[in-house]
Amino acid sequence: MEKKKVVILGAGPAGLCAGHALLPDYEVTLLEKSSHVAGLASCFRYKGKTIPKYYHHIFQHDIITRRYFDELAKVKAMRWERIKVGICVDKKTYSFADPLSLVTFDYLSLWGRVRYGLFGAYVLFFMNPVRIEDHLDAETWLLKHAGSEVTKKIFYHLYSRNKFNIPLNQISAKQFAYRLKAKEAIGIFGFPKKGLHTLFEGLENHIIKKGGKVKKRIALQKVDLKRKEIIYQNEKKQQFVLSYDILINTIPVPEFLKIQEGLPEAYAKKIGKVRYCPVVSVVFASENYLSKHYWLNLLNERAQIIMQHSLLNDDFGHKISWVSRYGGSEEDIDLPDKEIIKAYLKDVKKFFPKTKVYWARVFKEKYAEPIYDKTYSKKKPNHETPIKDFYFAGIAVTYPKIRNINTALESGEMVATIIKKKDGL
Repeated sequence: MEKKKVVILGAGPAGLCAGHALLPDYEVTLLEKSSHVAGLASCFRYKGKTIPKYYHHIFQHDIITRRYFDELAKVKAMRWERIKVGICVDKKTYSFADPLSLVTFDYLSLWGRVRYGLFGAYVLFFMNPVRIEDHLDAETWLLKHAGSEVTKKIFYHLYSRNKFNIPLNQISAKQFAYRLKAKEAIGIFGFPKKGLHTLFEGLENHIIKKGGKVKKRIALQKVDLKRKEIIYQNEKKQQFVLSYDILINTIPVPEFLKIQEGLPEAYAKKIGKVRYCPVVSVVFASENYLSKHYWLNLLNERAQIIMQHSLLNDDFGHKISWVSRYGGSEEDIDLPDKEIIKAYLKDVKKFFPKTKVYWARVFKEKYAEPIYDKTYSKKKPNHETPIKDFYFAGIAVTYPKIRNINTALESGEMVATIIKKKDGL
């Protein structure tokens, strides 16, 4: 019996996972615009070392990610560290290593510190994100549980200004609570000792070994959902037409809508309301650690977050860190790299003036993350669509779970399960 042809748009974590899960029962082809797989989880090479372009880490509860590292990358050795978090504001760095750290956090009033501590206890021991209604906004929810001062002086900066660049009263309280419940910025973090790239290279190699194809440097021209055809160009500008039986889209919704033909107008209009925030990241090497904190949130600065990668994986000689900007970074996307490096490192040195930087690289992504506003559940795509044999997978689908490698891999597995179940496999 002839196998059905599955085409997957995008070779990020979700696309790779879906392709791997569908083989060998289907004829699988992945189309990727870049010269590499893994999307935002991809890496670059510098003096023989492989370094992630954007910050990534593994949580202990990322079961799917850890399973794939074990099975495909043959990497069982993870370096686990209890990370420390800090907040940089008013030229001071405040540590949040333990509850006692709140005592010295004089950025908040004494009552504000008490409310912050009580809110943390509520999140850890009592909060259930499932019970939060989809339409509830983060500001209303935070004012109730954390109080006015904590909401305005902390979470406005962390999630309204720094993350999505929209008012806090437009952000989904449900998705925000899922982030907090996942202990996104506290606890024990891990990183594979042999590097993040081993996972995605392992997935790609297994797809190819099972008979699948991964075509890179592809420029998608048109996706005809009625004729089940894809028109694309390779890096030599040669044009091809590829037919399929089943199509899985993992590329950002706006990019797909530009090239699709055949979606019902109402459905295209609905998912067309999904907005994304960009990211601009500077990877830099310094002589020493900036501080003892892996995760540093910058308030009231152009750059918004510093991640000291070498505190998880010190395998580079120099100390590797990222300084990044999400909310508002659309104004930086088209700037020259030198200007971005100068501006972002200026913010770093405002808090760590003795920092000696040896080199720096800039990476940008226009569609880094969907903006999870309080209406997101009404406009997001699901795995299944109104078009037969056409599916979505990836972080646009996974709301209200947090955006990370694990949820992307999970989405790839889920869409493959749906397809195989429909075919009785």
